[in-house]
Amino acid sequence: TKDIGLAAAEGYDSIELSKRYTTVTMGPSQGRFSQLASIRALGAHTGLTVAEVGMTTARPPWVSVPMGVLAGRPFEPAKRSAIHGRQREQNAHVKWAGDWRRAYDYGDPEGEALNVHERVGVIDVSTLGKLLVRGPEAGAFLDRLYPNRIADLKPGRIRYGVLTSDAGRITDDGTICRIDDDSFYVTTTSSGAAGVEQWFSWWLADWRMQAHLTDLTQGVGAVNLAGPRARDVMAKLTGLDCSNEAFAYLAARRAPIAGVPCLILRIGFTGELGYEIHFPSAQGQDLWDAIFDAGREFGVRPFGLEPQRILRLQKMHVLIGQDTDSESTPFSAAMPWIVKLDKEEDFIGRWALARASEQPADFALVGFTIPNGEVPTEGAAIVVDGDTVAGQVTSSRYSRQLGRVIGMAWVPTELAADGASIQIADNGRRLQGAVQTSPFFDPEGKVLRS
Repeated sequence: TKDIGLAAAEGYDSIELSKRYTTVTMGPSQGRFSQLASIRALGAHTGLTVAEVGMTTARPPWVSVPMGVLAGRPFEPAKRSAIHGRQREQNAHVKWAGDWRRAYDYGDPEGEALNVHERVGVIDVSTLGKLLVRGPEAGAFLDRLYPNRIADLKPGRIRYGVLTSDAGRITDDGTICRIDDDSFYVTTTSSGAAGVEQWFSWWLADWRMQAHLTDLTQGVGAVNLAGPRARDVMAKLTGLDCSNEAFAYLAARRAPIAGVPCLILRIGFTGELGYEIHFPSAQGQDLWDAIFDAGREFGVRPFGLEPQRILRLQKMHVLIGQDTDSESTPFSAAMPWIVKLDKEEDFIGRWALARASEQPADFALVGFTIPNGEVPTEGAAIVVDGDTVAGQVTSSRYSRQLGRVIGMAWVPTELAADGASIQIADNGRRLQGAVQTSPFFDPEGKVLRS
């Protein structure tokens, strides 16, 4: 108000003149916030009433205009795989998954999951991050990034790995396939693809190792063909010997499928016999169509993200970012076996993980079952001693294959034992669960390796 008082003293006693002297009511607000206050202030200095002072003339825009309106139609960038159109034609329910638009299900998620167990299903996993690391020091480079051993992987073999921060916290996971002596094909989570590529690039620049990084995420598509009849479908699509003796679990092969050059990984996030097929994105629809043509007699059906979540939960496969948080280490997340502290090569997070191995965590990630069929909300609290919150549910589903409710949760370490009873507080409900530390489905992995 000091400037308005000076304006009045100088003779600028109308609001329009005062506006030009002080710039009050100018700018983006056009007086919407300052007009009444400035009129009253000028009236106090001139002895005029509010009505006598009057109002300033507002200039357009009179209301706020979103930047998107000025730039064009509202637009939210979205990534879609090369097979997205085919999935729409198959009546996929599409939802957001990070910055991707993905098939959530095809109308019957539990039925789609059951079909993978009984026949064969196919899911589009093109959203996975895909990095090619090549060079004479590629193996040594990956050994510095992962807490388990990578450099001793034989060509044509695959290994699961988690990435950790300097503090030993889990940041991402995926598979590493050694293609040849100097080439590794690395997959990451869909949401973590950009972050992992940036992480690899940063360390590669800092360490100046003889390795080269190429991001293949957009140029390479992928599908997972899974189920007891998956091998029968493969036999109709490729001349590659897919018998268990010739193509074992955690092996990789390069071969044409329906005429499309592919990298085939014998892995399975679903818990069933599975082939993860990677191919040039431009040929994705052709390969998708060929799989359905070949698999029709075996009952092939597409399945989406929700059925996959049921299937992975049955195997207690961890979803990074859902079952883990910024404080989770491999030790607390039931993966102590993946940390090789005796590895000759130093690696990121080694010091912190060595300390974590010496000090038992306060909480542990476990599985649980609920006998009465009620599915707890993900995020529901684990309570002890009545109402003391001591953990939370991270994943929960009903499994038609198992006929019961299953889930994963963080619980106090003293409760991380098979058969231990836990209580879940969920929106006014109290549910009783029993802890299970081994996979709910095929705990010995016989189906995966069949």
